[in-house]
Amino acid sequence: MRLLMYILAGLLVVFIGFQAYTTISTKGTEQQPYTVIKSLGELEVRHYPKALTASVMRAGGTYKEVSSPGFRSLAGYIFGGNAEEKKIAMTAPVHMEMGADSSRMRFVMPEGMTMDGLPAPKNADVRLEEVPEEVVAVLCFGGFANDDKIADRTGKLLKAVSEAGLAPIGGVRYLGYDPPWQLVARRNEVVVPIEWPMPAP
Repeated sequence: MRLLMYILAGLLVVFIGFQAYTTISTKGTEQQPYTVIKSLGELEVRHYPKALTASVMRAGGTYKEVSSPGFRSLAGYIFGGNAEEKKIAMTAPVHMEMGADSSRMRFVMPEGMTMDGLPAPKNADVRLEEVPEEVVAVLCFGGFANDDKIADRTGKLLKAVSEAGLAPIGGVRYLGYDPPWQLVARRNEVVVPIEWPMPAP
């Protein structure tokens, strides 16, 4: 019995240590830059500068259907699946835009890279694009994302945006920051592009 307790205690220590290491490593991942313009209760209004991205479209309109195949395609590109077999650093967050029948996932390329400097993808489904600057309203939430939770937070985001007198000018997308093996201190967001400055009353 005592041996079993020692084994369980040892496993618990290893688990806690692994989660602490994972959390610290994730926090060290390069983050897509943005500027907080204003806080409105739970909402945060941010400005994102233009960015270079690798994106892929996948059939399916849900997080469950698209998250794994989309991630594999883009991870393949940055981990060497390109014309130069060049590895590109992972950044956070991963962007997902769910549609009725198909969805898009984006990886933001590290700061300092240029379109000319990005190697061509070997996978023809992966597209390199420059996305324009934008102002978005953001609602954060923790834990593991799933379709029900994203739908719930999307409803809360749009309600809060309306109550704040803001005007959406695009669809809602999901932003995920953490690897699936990180169990604690997880960060998720739903964001929607908005008209800024705020429209006159």
